[in-house]
Amino acid sequence: SSSSSSSLSSSSSSSSVMAAAAEAEIRSVLALDFDGVVCDSSGESSISAWIASEKYWPDAYSSTEAKSRRQDVIDQTSAVRPIVETGYENMLLSRALLEGKSTVDEILENWDEIRPELMEEWNVNREELVQAFGGTRDAWIKEDEDSWVANNKLYPTVAEALKRALKREDVLVYIVTTKQARYVLRILKQIGGIDFEEDRIFSSTVSGIPKSTTLCKLMEKHKQVESWHFVEDRYKTLEGIRAKQEGSGDESADLRKLELYLVDWGYNTKQERSLADQDAKIDLISLEAFSKMLETQF
Repeated sequence: SSSSSSSLSSSSSSSSVMAAAAEAEIRSVLALDFDGVVCDSSGESSISAWIASEKYWPDAYSSTEAKSRRQDVIDQTSAVRPIVETGYENMLLSRALLEGKSTVDEILENWDEIRPELMEEWNVNREELVQAFGGTRDAWIKEDEDSWVANNKLYPTVAEALKRALKREDVLVYIVTTKQARYVLRILKQIGGIDFEEDRIFSSTVSGIPKSTTLCKLMEKHKQVESWHFVEDRYKTLEGIRAKQEGSGDESADLRKLELYLVDWGYNTKQERSLADQDAKIDLISLEAFSKMLETQF
């Protein structure tokens, strides 16, 4: 790989001729999910869940005993983060763990059965919980964005490897995420000292566009690039892309160019890692291998 220190980003502000020359050097495009691949946000979401639940279920959280278990419950909520699909579920998990309804292992294995039972027992609906969780997180960000950002972490070795990847001229790095782009920028800058270009972040929070569609749009944009890589921690997301790869039509043909990677450190379960390992079209990748690949491969 070219290890020239001039970064690709500098060419974007130069003339279009220089930009075209830089574009011609790009061999691969690397699309990274953010939460669970680059950033560990489980601390922030577990604290948000406790604060939201305290307000939403004051009776369950007001006792001295409940308060004394705060850190334990936050830690356990982080431990079950792999099964969370939508933020509000963290509130259900927090209360279930506080009240000893289920153990961490039971939740990791049977959350799809446990979740509706709890919602019925506690007589709550999804919309209310979504608002309660989102409202709490928004209030924390508004009151003290620095401390909210500080409760996110970057996975070990990823920050340095990502910095080096951004200096490569043969690889173009994008982030494709469900997190709002401005938070991605803040976390990378404040925690990792990384200046990432905003136009290289595609967030589906506002757009609702599936990751597979975003990846196809990137392929449309960089037609000359042959080597495409997507790194994700959610097995279900990769499974969805795999299903589309089997289809007919332009989108399926484009998606078949994608090399798919499931990380073994993010928010996935042992069972999901084993399924990925058995799938010839998905590479199960370790943190060490990923960091090395960022610097010299892909």
